[in-house]
Amino acid sequence: MPRRISSIVLLAAVVAAGAALVTWYRAGSPVATTLAQVDVPTPKPRDSSAAPVRIADAAPASSTPTAETVSQWIADTMSSDAAKRATAIAALADAPKAQAVPVLRRLLIDAEPQVDRPLALRSLRDLALNQGDADGTIREAVRNAIYHGDDQTKADDVQEVLDIIEESEHQGKN
Repeated sequence: MPRRISSIVLLAAVVAAGAALVTWYRAGSPVATTLAQVDVPTPKPRDSSAAPVRIADAAPASSTPTAETVSQWIADTMSSDAAKRATAIAALADAPKAQAVPVLRRLLIDAEPQVDRPLALRSLRDLALNQGDADGTIREAVRNAIYHGDDQTKADDVQEVLDIIEESEHQGKN
């Protein structure tokens, strides 16, 4: 019996010590940490009720970026600077499709999931709406993200972009 009482007393002491540590920890001041502040372009909300329109049909084509500029954008997609990376990914929407699609395809799977992947998806969508996707390379890149993306890939957003591209291609044929 004395051994049982000492076990109960020991258990009560451990519980009391644990409660005291939790109370002391919560009452203490938090450790100050510094976080890097990065300005990343905020995506504009999209109106999903509007039907997709091929931008190439609606407005005259803008000037094509030089090969040197496109090469710089591609290199910047691997930058450690998040703002430079985001700007480059968004700019690839204006690059020639043959150069932009392989890079954006890789970014949809391997890039930072919160900012870079959505930007790559948006650039692919804009590329398809601006330059068309008759050969299906953009749709194949988007499908690849659906099928081979990890848990952080937003499959619903990717599927929505695929639907928009397919609808625009269907409208372009009519």
